[in-house]
Amino acid sequence: MLKIKELEFLVPDYLKNSDLLYVGILDIEGQIFFAGKQFITLFEPNGADIFEKNFRETLHEGNKFDLNDFLLQVSEKPNHQTQIQLIHGNKMIKWEFSVLKNAEGDFSGIMAVGHKISAVLPQPDFLLCSDNSDSQTDIFIQLNSRWEIVHLNSKAVEFFDRKAKELIGKTIWQVYPDQSFYKHALEFKNAKESKKPRIFEEFNSMNGRYYKIFVNPKSSGIDLLLKDVTDIQKVSEDYRMVNLTLQTVLDFSDEHIFIVSKDLRIFGFNNKAEQLIKSIFGKTLKKGDKFLAYLMDDMDEFFLKHVEDILQGKKFYLEREIHLNKLGQKIWYSHKFHPLKDLDGQVKGFLYSCKDIHQERIGFEKLAKQNKVMREVLYQQSSTLRSPLSSILGLLELIDKEKLDKENRKYFSYLKPLAQELDQLIRNNSKQISDLD
Repeated sequence: MLKIKELEFLVPDYLKNSDLLYVGILDIEGQIFFAGKQFITLFEPNGADIFEKNFRETLHEGNKFDLNDFLLQVSEKPNHQTQIQLIHGNKMIKWEFSVLKNAEGDFSGIMAVGHKISAVLPQPDFLLCSDNSDSQTDIFIQLNSRWEIVHLNSKAVEFFDRKAKELIGKTIWQVYPDQSFYKHALEFKNAKESKKPRIFEEFNSMNGRYYKIFVNPKSSGIDLLLKDVTDIQKVSEDYRMVNLTLQTVLDFSDEHIFIVSKDLRIFGFNNKAEQLIKSIFGKTLKKGDKFLAYLMDDMDEFFLKHVEDILQGKKFYLEREIHLNKLGQKIWYSHKFHPLKDLDGQVKGFLYSCKDIHQERIGFEKLAKQNKVMREVLYQQSSTLRSPLSSILGLLELIDKEKLDKENRKYFSYLKPLAQELDQLIRNNSKQISDLD
């Protein structure tokens, strides 16, 4: 029996409260044990009372698949995400099903995360009056059993780039504006022969647009709905490229980087972070893991003390010698905590990065010791030279130049400036040593 309280703890807050994603946890028979805010709406008007209900109750009769077999297949692939598109009421939702595990790695249920991708295929009666619909982009085509066009809307006329009277009575194969139409033909024929709806996406090479194509077979022929999803595809591609770019930047970093949500779950990391966790803890890092479980020794106390400050937007940087139990040694690491904010300035999590700075630290300490020794040597040398030089300068003052002959007076005039120059040099060295201290 799945424990509801434990399941709620395993689901991150950003998934529980999402306004875009449908999030639920099922057992292998489809019974619902947890439902996020959007998931509950699938049971409207009785959305609030969803427990002890089954996922199949949300499914439209147009879905032709065995839920129990499907969930059993998902449960047999604990490290795999299985995707499927399903119709729920008047919505088409793309789902990702995966096995949910607790902190000990035991099976805790099957997590279902979905997002709405479109409205479902309209009924044939709606297609007959499609020109009266509010759609500005949808293309409607109705075919008879001989594949001939018997009805189409104004958007379909634009799509074919012909007059309506030139299209009516023609087979779809004669007028379809795509050089790779044979791919579509297979889908159309499969729908007709199986008498089951088909949905697929294709790029139209003639007009450079992406379409989601709904094929609805019926006794008198086939109804087609083409939805222009080019903008959605571009957004998806842009999002994919942003994620790819971000991951590339993270992987090229010389730091171990973890991206952590407000509920202290890891939802992003780079290759170096994955390698670090493997070497220290002997585990494989996964999205959704608890951040606290992977904090190095001697860092948990600091983090728990400052976690509220971090989630309020404060940055932290420190260097600390970390004891690595497995390796039996202490290594110097730098640690950074940087809040992550949305466009409104709200903190949504934080980025934690750490780096092995042991060699740098050892090198710096070694250099500091060498500098200290050099300062001491210079100080001693300066002091040692200063005393006799002061005596020499004093004696030079006592010499009576009048008693010197011309040649010795010339040598004397050289000696005193040189002694004074050496004295000034020693004074300058002493001052530089004092400034370093």
